[in-house]
Amino acid sequence: MVFYFVQQGETLFAIARRYKTTVHALVTANRLKDPNAISPGQALLIPRPGEKPLPQPGIVHRVRKGETVIGLAARFGTTVPAILMANQIAHPEFVVPGHRLVIPEPPEPGPEWPVLGRTPARTGSAPVSLGDSVRPGWSYRGADDAGVRPSPPVTRYGRVYVGLGDGCYHAVDQETGAAVWRTAAVRRGELPPGAALPAPAVHDGLIYLCGPGGGVRALEARSGRTVWQGAVGDGASGTPLAADGILYCGSADGALTALEAKTGAQVWRRQLDGPVSQPAALGDGRLFAVTDAGSLWAVDALTGQVAWRQDCGALQPPVFADLVVVAGGCAFDPLTGEVLWTRPDPGCSPAVRGETLWYPGLPVDLFTGREQAPPGSAGEGRPAASADAHLLAGGQHVWATADPGLVCWDCAAGALRWSVPLPAPAIGIALSGGRLFLTLADNSLIALETHAA
Repeated sequence: MVFYFVQQGETLFAIARRYKTTVHALVTANRLKDPNAISPGQALLIPRPGEKPLPQPGIVHRVRKGETVIGLAARFGTTVPAILMANQIAHPEFVVPGHRLVIPEPPEPGPEWPVLGRTPARTGSAPVSLGDSVRPGWSYRGADDAGVRPSPPVTRYGRVYVGLGDGCYHAVDQETGAAVWRTAAVRRGELPPGAALPAPAVHDGLIYLCGPGGGVRALEARSGRTVWQGAVGDGASGTPLAADGILYCGSADGALTALEAKTGAQVWRRQLDGPVSQPAALGDGRLFAVTDAGSLWAVDALTGQVAWRQDCGALQPPVFADLVVVAGGCAFDPLTGEVLWTRPDPGCSPAVRGETLWYPGLPVDLFTGREQAPPGSAGEGRPAASADAHLLAGGQHVWATADPGLVCWDCAAGALRWSVPLPAPAIGIALSGGRLFLTLADNSLIALETHAA
């Protein structure tokens, strides 16, 4: 081991990167109670690789009788080689009941939606298709309504994670709709009337919750046990984004903050020109964030250095679509910030599939912003959307209507595939395992099951 003396302005994350170790290893080696509370001149013990434990690269699962590595890989959306490598096991037959396996987080979430928009780019698109019909599944309701606006749901590890109108975040079993655990967003009496709960983010075995008071918590996704908690600014904090071991949060005081996901240690903090209430998007090593002042910022995801800033006039979450980043009715070059095209603000963020941006029932060319007339009916009879609650599932586009209801649009044919009424307007939507999960304005979470004809 070696000693290092902290310099002015350094963070634990920066020191860990310099010495090719982790924040978790530094915290463990130095018995630090708060990874953000280091000061200039403080002596830190720097462990060599392997001298101190690293944070688990995923969740830990105890093998039960009858379980196989192949079955676990399918269940957790990863691969057999990835599990064997993470646990240094030579062959699947060496795994026996009682064995504790680290299940590594897959690089892509597959059909699940662990963050709002499914991926860090917020593209709102999954590679799976829905069935030709839909029928009601289970419904779940929070406790007494506290006048809080529910969050959109996210899905991971066989659970649906959502904030409901009772002011609590809930983990609900995807198959049965049974409650697994719940936790209050803030302490009782501290939730302002009319507050909206941000959607949670699930990454590498943890769930991240941002509260209306500016706090952020990391909990074990399976048990709900708190791992760490901290603050990301003054005032309400927005929907978090977790990717590549870092958690990104915006806040009402105009700050954008990056935290080490496993420990909560601050990586960087960047002050922008207004509150950051909309979710950010990540792509090509840059974080894209819209402020309530109507500007779009691109900052380096590892350092927080500003790459560019542009006025966009949008109050919708940005979407990174590889060659463009879209905010409202404007498309920008992700590298330079150059405006590539503009069109009337559609009032919601698009979903992305290939070279097409999909607004509810309306395809737009990624490169020009021009509308693409659907074949056949040319979009006739297209139901109007009522909220920014929509997603692409294979060749179908699903969105909420004002009826209230939910419709499924066939993207190739440009025609309605199916529609169902809803008991209340939809606020958010997610997909997993052939089920659609919706949070509704009546403080409920419902499941809809899709089936082939």
